Formats: sequence, C-alpha cells, structure tokens
Amino acid sequence: MNSRIELNKDKQIDIDKEKQMNAIKKVIKKIVFAILIIFLLAFFTFFYITKIGTTSIIVNEEIISSSKIPESFSGFKIIQFGDIHYDNYDLLKDTINTINKRNPDIVLFTGDLLKDDNLTTKKRKNLVGELKKLNAPLKYAVLGEADNDEALSILLDCGFVILDNNNDYIYNGNNESIMLVGLNTNNEVINYQEAFTNYNANTYTITMFHKPDYIDEFISSYSIDLALAGHSHLGEIRIPYLLNLANKDYASKYINSYYEVNSTKFYITSGIGTDTYDVRINARPSINFFRLRKTT
Repeated sequence: MNSRIELNKDKQIDIDKEKQMNAIKKVIKKIVFAILIIFLLAFFTFFYITKIGTTSIIVNEEIISSSKIPESFSGFKIIQFGDIHYDNYDLLKDTINTINKRNPDIVLFTGDLLKDDNLTTKKRKNLVGELKKLNAPLKYAVLGEADNDEALSILLDCGFVILDNNNDYIYNGNNESIMLVGLNTNNEVINYQEAFTNYNANTYTITMFHKPDYIDEFISSYSIDLALAGHSHLGEIRIPYLLNLANKDYASKYINSYYEVNSTKFYITSGIGTDTYDVRINARPSINFFRLRKTT
C-alpha cells in the first residue's frame, strides 16, 4: 500500500503536468491568435492597397490667387486629371462623375489615356462613352508616352483640343484672357519657342505637360504662373523612410503633389489608373480642382 507521502508526490506530479499542459495551451492560443492577427492584417492591407488604394478618388481643391488673373476669371473653375491608363470602367465612371459634380469651366487632361495597345472594341466604346459625358465648355489635353494614335483619335473624338507644343488664349465672355500652353514631353528636344508663341509675361499663363522634370528646361525663360503635370503617380508606392519605390523616368526630381519653382505654382496629379504596379500605397488616385481668384 502506497504511503501518504508517495500519494502526495503522485498528486503533485499530476498537478505539475496539468499546469504544464495549461501553460502549453496558453502559448499555443497566443501563437494561433498572433497568426490570425497577422493574416487579417495582411489580408486587409492587401485589400486596401489593391482595391481601396487604387479606386478611392481624392479631390485636391486649391484656391489659386494672383493679381494677374483677370477680374472676369475670378471664380473660374479648373479640373486637372490624367494618367487614366484605362483598364477599369467603374473607376473611369466614378472619375467622370466626380468631375461633373464640380461643374468645371475647363478640363485639362495631362496625358496617358491608355494602359496598353490592346484596346478591345467594347473597351473603346465604354471609354469614349464616358469621356463624352464630361460636362465642361472647354477640354484640353496633352499627350503622354502611353498615348498612341488611337489615344489621340479618342481624345479628339471626345471633344478635346490637343495642345502639341502650342498654345491657346482662353476668353471668359469678354476681351480678358489667360494663356494656356501645352507641351509634348515625349520627345527629348522640345521647341519651347514655338510652344510659347505670342507669350506675354503680363498675361496669366498656365502650362500643362506630362513629365514633371521637364519644368526645369523652360521655367527660367518664361514667367509661368501655374504649371500642371502628371506621369509620376506620386511614386505609386510611398513608404515612410523608404521614399517612393516606383519612381519613373523624368519624374525623379518632382514627385510630390506640389512645388513652388521660382514663383510658379507647380501641381502634379497622382493620376487615376496604375502603370508600374497595380497597387497604390499613400498615393491614392486623385484629381486637382482649382478656383482662380483675382487679387489686387
């Protein structure tokens, strides 16, 4: 017959084993919980950067003030958008609705309409159908490196005036005007003198082009008031301390959404679609919405 001491030892061993099992179970539960949290974080992060981050449009609204703006242009509304890289009909439709809600006086497209050359008949029909819904009296565009002959044809068919190293004077119901210059930055050499024909430093001047780094080539020669570009997608993947992981040629110096170069206000749109990667981190699709204001 076992002594009381032996029975107590056996009981203590059973208690210790139970404690060890409970401790192991707690560790396993913590590991499973941690794995579940990591999985959920990874899932929601992936969902955000591939869905919300690429389809949820931001509207950047700015007041542009200058004494050079004619009185009749005070309150004039400008929408800048670009880099559609068309592949998502719902995103395009949302973009057009977002623009139309603001009743712009002029729409400026800063290049890269198509994602690739394989545009099906159905995609072309949908693209043209939506672009024709743009409700603006004036529509201008410059070409990006992704804009082939078909993109040019679509833009013209949808009522855009293509500024290819030339300019136009915009009038707002009277003899007062502002100047709009469009540059084709697809060629390394640009005839700036031709683009700025009839340039007058006293006239409020907006210059639109696709690749932002080109601004350094003309900004010292012409007093530009407002410069608009695209192409960079603001880096597409913007991670703090790691900078931008998807920088593009001719968008390595000017990547962020706004700069002041000399006395020029320089805005770069993040664009609508994706190009390098089908993800966006801290660089959601956006349009720029400007209101001009006359100052004394």
